[in-house]
Amino acid sequence: MAASFDGLLLVSPHEPLWVYAELALEPKGLPVRYFASAKEALFWLRDHTPKAILLDTDLDVDPFAVASRIRHVRRLKEVPVAVLIPPSEKLRTTAEVVRVQAMEKPLTREKLYRFLGLA
Repeated sequence: MAASFDGLLLVSPHEPLWVYAELALEPKGLPVRYFASAKEALFWLRDHTPKAILLDTDLDVDPFAVASRIRHVRRLKEVPVAVLIPPSEKLRTTAEVVRVQAMEKPLTREKLYRFLGLA
């Protein structure tokens, strides 16, 4: 049985993004678990169910493929997933097809709170 994680899973190779998310969510009491690679995150997801998942487009693999893989796991179907994208209509359309939220870079506290339902 997977352990529940009442926080954000952030998958990005950018450490400053990890720190920003942690600082933004700390006052709200939400922990952040982060990984630099999709492989590490998918391995962690085998045993954990986070409150939400945020994937960066700068991953070592296609973040939309990772999101699609996550969506095929019954236990994770209801977990909100967003992909942090540069402004691009093509990527926004891809996000719609994969059924994930597109969140435009740069990440802001307001966007993060809105995604997590904290606004």
